[in-house]
Amino acid sequence: MSRRLSLCFFWGGLLAVAMAAAWGLLPRWRLERADRTVAVLVDFREVLPLARASGLTAEEALSRLKERGVCGVMVSELTGDDASHGLGWASLEAVRPEAGEQGTLVSILPGAPDAGLLSEWLSLRLAGGEKRTSEAGALLLPLPTNMLKTVGIVPDIEGLTTAKKLNLPIFYRPAPSLGWMAPTATEMLRRVAAAYPVSVFAPSGEIVSGYPDVSALAAASKELALPVAQVEFSRQLGAPALNHRAAPLLLPLHSVTNEEMMARNITRQALRERLIRAAVERSVRLLLLRTPPQNMGDFSLRRYEDEVSALAEGLRNQGFATGWPRAAFHGGTWTFALLPAWGLAMVLLLMLWRYAARIGVWGEAFSSVHALALLAGSAVVAFAMLKAPAAARLVGALAAPLVATEASLMAMDYKRGGSLLRRLGGAVLTALAGGLAIAAFFSVPAYMLRLQTFSGVKLTLMLPPLLVLLHDLKNRVHPESLEEILSRPPLWGELMLGGVLLAGLALVAVRSGNVSLGLASPLTPGFEAQLRAALERWLVARPRNKEVFLGYPCLLLLGFLVKNGDWARYREVLRIGVSLGFSSVVNSFCHFHTHLSLILLREFNGLWAGLLLGAVLVTAVRWVLLPLLRKLRPLAA
Repeated sequence: MSRRLSLCFFWGGLLAVAMAAAWGLLPRWRLERADRTVAVLVDFREVLPLARASGLTAEEALSRLKERGVCGVMVSELTGDDASHGLGWASLEAVRPEAGEQGTLVSILPGAPDAGLLSEWLSLRLAGGEKRTSEAGALLLPLPTNMLKTVGIVPDIEGLTTAKKLNLPIFYRPAPSLGWMAPTATEMLRRVAAAYPVSVFAPSGEIVSGYPDVSALAAASKELALPVAQVEFSRQLGAPALNHRAAPLLLPLHSVTNEEMMARNITRQALRERLIRAAVERSVRLLLLRTPPQNMGDFSLRRYEDEVSALAEGLRNQGFATGWPRAAFHGGTWTFALLPAWGLAMVLLLMLWRYAARIGVWGEAFSSVHALALLAGSAVVAFAMLKAPAAARLVGALAAPLVATEASLMAMDYKRGGSLLRRLGGAVLTALAGGLAIAAFFSVPAYMLRLQTFSGVKLTLMLPPLLVLLHDLKNRVHPESLEEILSRPPLWGELMLGGVLLAGLALVAVRSGNVSLGLASPLTPGFEAQLRAALERWLVARPRNKEVFLGYPCLLLLGFLVKNGDWARYREVLRIGVSLGFSSVVNSFCHFHTHLSLILLREFNGLWAGLLLGAVLVTAVRWVLLPLLRKLRPLAA
């Protein structure tokens, strides 16, 4: 088969892959178009002091917040520490040994609303306590008071009652339990959900009640059709296990703790932008807007209302509706499908064939027998992917870097001619087809809800530069082969450049995922975080840095240097930069929780912005840097 027919087979195969991916992505596309409802939540215990400072009741304050956009309220189960600090209607009293008894006396305070219900709940929650005949409703626990510090005592009855009066959905947070009390936490959840409009729940504290066995809470979730709030970036012990067992009955939630707000010095505007970003980029549907930490500024209920209104308006500007969302995948069947599996398998084999041909392992000759073998092989690989999850993960992890490598080499294939625009168009289409094939196969709840992580993200960043370097040394794209480089003394410039490259690749690998919170990581400078936020405001879908600031500018600068015959020994740096840019393009499609429309818009923005920045860079090199170097060269002689 001639080279032209080989190319026809390659592009025909990619077209078939794109069609298979489009078919496989239809359910996800429909879901994302329908899933546009986001709830703004507030914490009842944070609203209460603001209400009292304004001379209002909690009901009046929440009613005003509801009018401005609040869709639900977080109500927690109060702990022993809360009771010790005067929250709620339970009290703890240490009983001394000289009284003939020892332990902690837990009781409901006189005048408590629904005192009978609270006493019943107290007895249920702290099962094993002995009722004292001298004090009705009191329990004597043979435990020191400090052991009850983080343990749930009774639900916050004020918050539950206020939310019910206002018909506000409740985000309920059961508190941790002592080991032998874990079953009572599940029963308490059932009682509260039966009496009040609890619409979602998530355990509070450092450890989920019952951990490592969280099956009881997960069973209650499914029995009550009550979603679990999947709290983003939570380090709570047992939360991942609960999310896995409750899936797909999950509602992703994002909030910022007071500790993080103070540690990172987050402004209120940055907080709102971060919450909106969570909804836009990561499909989070519950946004908990907290008040500032205590003693910070003159924050009031009026300002809180304005912030809620601004957040709701920002969500509407992004095309969302404020209201109570539903669990996206509950009630449907989502599994790996045959056609997307074949498409991903075909991508893997096509890219392996292309790279083997480029480095000379596979010759240019390609017959119809080879084409049939490739088609049959893709069917076998697809069958293995459907039957063995490990095979599916391996294929995905290998396909992504190979797609990025082929796209990079196609864009930089100066030997075979063709205009830069034509090569770039082919490279972008290859990256898009490969990325869509990966997205189509892995667009199932386990990956879209981030219960499982895609195995190829870091590999896609690290492997393409190495494969491009191997290709260039093998084909003498670099002026010297690897053998020649190793056989001569190293040059200081090359050693320094190599060190910079290794450090850069390590930084890229470490930083990948570090800014997923939407804020700067310890490795991200402040100006970069500000630039990210500005790009999001201007372009809606912020292009990825490795594309707009590295990949496309390196490609244009490389083309200029090749055309003019300059810097032949150091062009490899630019080629590696191009490979990192296309790696980022493919990786964008591996964020299965991000809407496809946003990914495609992000890639479009990255393309035109990167080319524009590259044109400016080439102009600067052509008219400023090169003339300056020519003037300095005689001085250095």
